[in-house]
Amino acid sequence: MKRLKTGMAIAVATATIATSNLAFADDTVLQLYTWREQDQALFDYINENDLIPGVEIKTNVYNGAGEHETKLRIDFQTNRPDLYHAKAGTAWIQPWIDAGVAAPVTDLGINLDNFGDAALFGATAADGKIYGVPFVMQMQSILYNKAVVKKEPKNLEELEALFADLKSQGIVPLHVDGRDAWYLNQVLHETILAGMTSDEWSQKVVVGEACFTDDVYVDAMERFKSWQDKGYLNPTPLADDYGAMRTGVALGTSAMMVDGIWSATPASPMYEIDPSLELGYMAIPGASNKVYGFVDGHIAYNPNSEKKAAIKKVLEFYTTKEFSQLFADTVEAIPASTHKIKVEVDRVNQAAKLIGTNALPGLPFFTPALNGGEPTYQALTAAGLQELLAGKSTAREMAEKIQKTLNSQGYIGAANCAL
Repeated sequence: MKRLKTGMAIAVATATIATSNLAFADDTVLQLYTWREQDQALFDYINENDLIPGVEIKTNVYNGAGEHETKLRIDFQTNRPDLYHAKAGTAWIQPWIDAGVAAPVTDLGINLDNFGDAALFGATAADGKIYGVPFVMQMQSILYNKAVVKKEPKNLEELEALFADLKSQGIVPLHVDGRDAWYLNQVLHETILAGMTSDEWSQKVVVGEACFTDDVYVDAMERFKSWQDKGYLNPTPLADDYGAMRTGVALGTSAMMVDGIWSATPASPMYEIDPSLELGYMAIPGASNKVYGFVDGHIAYNPNSEKKAAIKKVLEFYTTKEFSQLFADTVEAIPASTHKIKVEVDRVNQAAKLIGTNALPGLPFFTPALNGGEPTYQALTAAGLQELLAGKSTAREMAEKIQKTLNSQGYIGAANCAL
């Protein structure tokens, strides 16, 4: 295999764009649906170099997870696609299982020995079966524009002093996307937990031994709300979406945002705004001072496809060391496997180290026990943060609403957390 050099993803994409979706004459063409535009160069390279003999992957990239899910709902009715990128967590995959368009990869005999428990957890459904091959680890934290923030604060007091100084300069200290539910529950809420609760609480709450009404959780949400009350957030967070947030930080009119490491990759649109942009990242420096590390996605398949032999080849390739190295080189992101590879990008190495040594151990967002009923924990936290930012509830009221709803669904900790 002719391996890509680090940083060549954009060049490869440009060089192969004309032929990236043309199949060789005898190849089986598989339709793959994804929201991950940053992976296009990866598939271009796989196809151009015939790394999966007899198979051509035609990528269908949609603008964001929402459009991706809409296309899946529509096109599954006509038995497309063959493969699709799936978001991690029980809540995301269960509707597709119920619809009969997701199946365990073990049904195809895929060996997952080269993946750790944390990676496999993200692809595991409520029935305990694994519905995809994990391929990317992600990290959520504060991302900041290095041209604006020169020194990382070491605790909340230093962070808030920096907020005050930035505000006095007319710069938005922390830009928040208050419109998008996926951002509020997956990114903002969980990153607040990682920085400002505790390892002990996060591990206990997912098994019902701790409660959302505990002071450690309420205090974290009250501290976050105090930043809005002091003018440290963008003035109209409920009107600002994800694009507005990233644009503000890229331009330097906003200093920081809570976001995923994916925004710091070469494919991020932030670098179209400022090609010289430099982003740093750090945990919210609260009592826990942790980042939120998780499997962002796995590749799943349509069990109704008639191309299962080709599908199996793709899934098997995703489990190899060769794929992990190629993924790190082209996408400049952290592979989900345990294969030992050489990574030359400092940002990727630093993020991988933080995930390995300084990530919150409990992951409420992905826990089946919290997401088995309707509304799910994910839906409750998104709605709760919007009400908090709108001034319609206090942090305590938000916590009690989450806990009461979970209790009413038979949550494992209902007796312990009765209100």
